[in-house]
Amino acid sequence: MAILESVDSPSLQKFTLNNNHLYCDVYGILSLDKVMQRDSVNVVCKKSLLTFYKQNPEAKYFPQKILKVQQMYHVAFRDNKCILFAQGERTLSELLLREGLAVVKPKFKDEEYRTIFLNAQKSAKREQKGIWSGSVARDCLAEIYKQ
Repeated sequence: MAILESVDSPSLQKFTLNNNHLYCDVYGILSLDKVMQRDSVNVVCKKSLLTFYKQNPEAKYFPQKILKVQQMYHVAFRDNKCILFAQGERTLSELLLREGLAVVKPKFKDEEYRTIFLNAQKSAKREQKGIWSGSVARDCLAEIYKQ
């Protein structure tokens, strides 16, 4: 169990664990903020993401809405990333995927979480949530998954 100190971005949170501060990067996904930070992302994708954020300003702050600072959360570590259980057994990664605010990382192999994450992503796609409701998926996904 760790105490949430801050939510710095959709993909990065700061915790206190045993009197030590640590930053947690979400496990198994690429959040939209991470996609924007990639050097390899083309202009069309970046423009599409910027338009998405202008049309959906709340999307940038989704984790701040569901996570409460100074609350304790169960956090597990895998591959130097955090599995943050944000709502019972649901991880922050899964919740971001369900809202269409992230995609499953290319070449993600973890058998325990792969099916959960892919189902969450399919749910967002089916319900046209987040990036699945406009041109972001078309403009960005091929480039992300070729990496």
